[in-house]
Amino acid sequence: MKRNRKNSIRKERIIMIASSAFVLTALTLTGIYMKEGNVESKDDGYTIDFTALDEQENITDIAQNNQSTESGHSLQENMEGNGQSALAGEEGLDAQDNILQDDQVLEDDLDYMPMEAGSSLVEIPGLTDGSALTQNEEELLAQESGQEDGETGSETDSAQTDAKESAVILKELSFSESEGLIRPVSGQVLLPYSMDASVYFATLDQYKYNPAVIFSAEEGASVAACAEGRVVNIFENEEIGHAVTLDLGSGYQATYGQLGEIQVTLDSYVNAGDIIATVAAPTKYFSVEGSNLYFELTKDGACVNPESLF
Repeated sequence: MKRNRKNSIRKERIIMIASSAFVLTALTLTGIYMKEGNVESKDDGYTIDFTALDEQENITDIAQNNQSTESGHSLQENMEGNGQSALAGEEGLDAQDNILQDDQVLEDDLDYMPMEAGSSLVEIPGLTDGSALTQNEEELLAQESGQEDGETGSETDSAQTDAKESAVILKELSFSESEGLIRPVSGQVLLPYSMDASVYFATLDQYKYNPAVIFSAEEGASVAACAEGRVVNIFENEEIGHAVTLDLGSGYQATYGQLGEIQVTLDSYVNAGDIIATVAAPTKYFSVEGSNLYFELTKDGACVNPESLF
């Protein structure tokens, strides 16, 4: 029994050793085969011998000068004269052909034709597009431009002269208290002028000074100029709404408030009795008093009672 076991153990060892040797042999052969295959696959006829290329001065200019087939043959002869093998010469020719093919591909990939300096295809505005002017043409254009400028200048001067001549000559206005004023509306006095005593304002529910005469007037009623004058201001504020100021001359000015449709323009002249506007709806400061006309008269900026002048 013991002998049988020993024999079986020996057989197993022999089998294991033989199997290991077989596996190692197979792996070794496989590695050698793959190595040889890689070498063969790399040697595909496109290998460049850079040592041989460095020894030749003409090879460095292959891509720039686009050498012909004859230069390739002379390259091969030079390489043979220097002791290089025919295979190296062929590899050098193949490398040259590859470089030339690569250059051709690059040129084919361009979507435009390369243009050298001075080429007729290069267009420079004013030089190559036919728009360049000769000296005589430039002088003629300059003369014409000068004439046009002169004509334009004369037209401008003429327009300015006409404008000056047609400018409105300011009238010399003069007003005196003896001439009196025209009542701007036909309504009664709603709140009198009062700068020495306060007056009660119903809407505000308070007493205060009143620098103007406030006439009761229906909304839409016409408002007349109290005297000859010039419109010096058209404005609007929260208390008296839309307003117009007339310069009557001699330092007098009349301001109309609570106006609706204003019918005069700035710097225009009016005569006594001319309609300058209509009465508007009252502002919130006079909602209880109702629609009215605000009329204020000043002399050199100081308020004056206009009631004695109507």
